[in-house]
Amino acid sequence: MSTQIPDRSTSKYYQQYAGTFDAQRIMEIFADSNRIALSSKKPDTAGDRFALAVEAYHQLMSMSMHGDIRASVQDTMQSLVDSFPTQVVANEALGLREKARKLKTPRKQLELLQRALEIIDRGIATNPGNRVLETAITELRREISQSEAGVT
Repeated sequence: MSTQIPDRSTSKYYQQYAGTFDAQRIMEIFADSNRIALSSKKPDTAGDRFALAVEAYHQLMSMSMHGDIRASVQDTMQSLVDSFPTQVVANEALGLREKARKLKTPRKQLELLQRALEIIDRGIATNPGNRVLETAITELRREISQSEAGVT
C-alpha cells in the first residue's frame, strides 16, 4: 500500500517555486532534495529536504512536460513518500552508530548505541514489521551486547 503524496500546502516551502519556469533547475532541486532526504543522518535536514522535494514535485507537475518524464517524476516522488519514514529513522540511528564507533571510551559508545536503539524502537512502533528497522535493531542489540562487555 502506498502512502499518498503530500499536498503542496503541507510543505514549509509552499509556493516557493511558483511561477518558476526553469524546469531543468526545478528538476535538479527535486533530485538533490530526494537524494538528501533519503541519505541524511540528521533528521532535521532530511525533513527539510523532504519538504523541498514536495514543493519541487508540485511545481514540476504544474509545468507542461513529456508524459514519460511526468510519470518518472511521479514514480520518484511516490517512492520517496513510501520509503522516507523508515529511511529517516534508519539513517539517524546509523549516524549515531558511526559516531559511537569513532569514540574511544566504551561508556560513551554504549550511550550512543542505546540512543540509536531508542530511535529504532520508536521507528518500529510507527512502522511495525518493517524489515529494514527489524534488521537494524538486531544489529544494534548485538553491538550493544559487545559494548556492554567492554564497559564492565
